[in-house]
Amino acid sequence: MPQTLQTHQEQQLMSVFAVTYVYADADTQALYRPEHRKYLASKLEENSLIASGPFTSGETPGALLIFSAESENEIEEIIAKDPMNIGGAVLSYTIREWNPVLGSIGA
Repeated sequence: MPQTLQTHQEQQLMSVFAVTYVYADADTQALYRPEHRKYLASKLEENSLIASGPFTSGETPGALLIFSAESENEIEEIIAKDPMNIGGAVLSYTIREWNPVLGSIGA
């Protein structure tokens, strides 16, 4: 079943966070991509990851990840355990709480 935002009741207890990654070069990313995707798949199964994917335009490689969590600290913990980050392929990241007003997210 495709991942969507949690039910209204669950959403009231959780916040949504938009995370942007800035990646190192393609060769460095490729080293960690398989484990990174396995890790993110586990977060999807846990219902903490709503959607993720790489940016397809622009000069700087990166990605957008949308999470549901109780706090920004929880997001920091998730990022700290991401193999792409551990391996050094994430050069920097931002975390912003986000208020999705309309629409649904994810495939």
